[in-house]
Amino acid sequence: MKQLFLILILCCQSVFGQKVYLSHEVETQAEPAGGLAHISQFIASNVQIPFESAVKGINGRVYVKGVVEPDGGMSQLEISRGLDSLTNKEAIRIMSLYKAWKPAVLKGEMVRQFIVYPIAFKAPATPNFDIEKHALINYFDEMYRAVNDPKKSEFRSIMPLDERGYIKADVIYEQLRGGKWKEVARVPFQKKEIWYHLDLLHDKSDSLKVHQVVARDDNAASHSSEAVFQMNGKLLEYTEYGPDNKASLIKKYDLNGMLRNMQVISDSASLHLSWHDNGQMGTVVEVPVMKANEIREQMFVNAWNRDGSQIVKEGDGYWRSVSRMEGKLLTEEGAVVKGKKNGKWLGKWADSTLHYEETYENGLMKAGIAYEDGQKRTYDKPVIQPEFKGGINKLYSFLGQNIQYPMEASRRGVQGRVFLSFVVCEDGSMCDYKVISGVGFGLNEEALRVVKKMNGMWEPGVMRGKVVRVKYNLPINFAIE
Repeated sequence: MKQLFLILILCCQSVFGQKVYLSHEVETQAEPAGGLAHISQFIASNVQIPFESAVKGINGRVYVKGVVEPDGGMSQLEISRGLDSLTNKEAIRIMSLYKAWKPAVLKGEMVRQFIVYPIAFKAPATPNFDIEKHALINYFDEMYRAVNDPKKSEFRSIMPLDERGYIKADVIYEQLRGGKWKEVARVPFQKKEIWYHLDLLHDKSDSLKVHQVVARDDNAASHSSEAVFQMNGKLLEYTEYGPDNKASLIKKYDLNGMLRNMQVISDSASLHLSWHDNGQMGTVVEVPVMKANEIREQMFVNAWNRDGSQIVKEGDGYWRSVSRMEGKLLTEEGAVVKGKKNGKWLGKWADSTLHYEETYENGLMKAGIAYEDGQKRTYDKPVIQPEFKGGINKLYSFLGQNIQYPMEASRRGVQGRVFLSFVVCEDGSMCDYKVISGVGFGLNEEALRVVKKMNGMWEPGVMRGKVVRVKYNLPINFAIE
């Protein structure tokens, strides 16, 4: 045993005893595997600017010094030039996660090399942050539209934050009455333990106990950004909401705290980015925004292997991705031309069992065969969305006949769109109703009431020829004629 321990010590000493070269001493310098653009994207997406610095406003760089090792990682990280203790610590954290370096080469061998790399920290000051209350205070006019000048406001919201900038207590809504702010509504804060499904391929745990911080009303609409943390405090998921209370940014991290998936949502499209476990960018997919619940044709933009080699460039190449489906790993692959599927695509389980084979032409599926329990199932559409019995016109007719405009909203002239979601089960029944984004003044509650009356009025969704449960999103417009 002592001899084995001595051998391990000697091995470690031999590795760390190897010479570390400067950039001018090597034939090929160390560089990010996917290029400078990739490491810049990695840093910008992963950086968590310390809240104390972000609130005051910050614009500077921290220079991190370290050694790029032959395995693509970095060691001996230290600050060459910093800003403050909090940003310095965050810079070290980010560089320790990135392991997608191409090491330096000298005389045909990979060698260790010193580098210094800058981490940018940039955030404007937050004028609506109240230091005494340690809360964000947002102001609104009589129509509940955001305003910058408190003197022009009739309502305001108070959102208490913890030292990291996450919600920590009830969100309070107040109205200005007689020159004083009076509470008119309160959205309860919750910090709760939940079981979190970790949808990453290489993490051993399928699910783990975490704590989640949210502030949601009775309709499950969120009134703050939301976060999920490991019990050790590392961030696992972060969701940011826009002024319309719709999710605008979703980030998912691995157990080490590295960003693995990010979704940026706008009015016209959502952009999906993924990273390999070493920090190398994996895929870029764009999904255009279309009419409610139509099948949105995703565009396969770019894809890279873990070593930084590009396999799909500007929509052309051979796509290969691995995901979880029904608790199992599924590999899907095929050619893409101008961002669309083309030719034969295959889906295989981890044991190489064929799950499906489909033929495409310019993004349109021509034929499909699914394999399940030794049986074949043919289909001509990969996905059929749930449908209200009688079609979309019958749906609009049902809404028009059943919606009753709330008196408070009518009196104030409040109009807008309420976005809801629900699940259509295999038998056409409905469950899991949620208000994704709302307007208030009773409009959210009325939309939810009418949607619940639709239970049993839907045809279920179908995936590769099999009836399945499907989440359905429905916008409901409220307009005063």
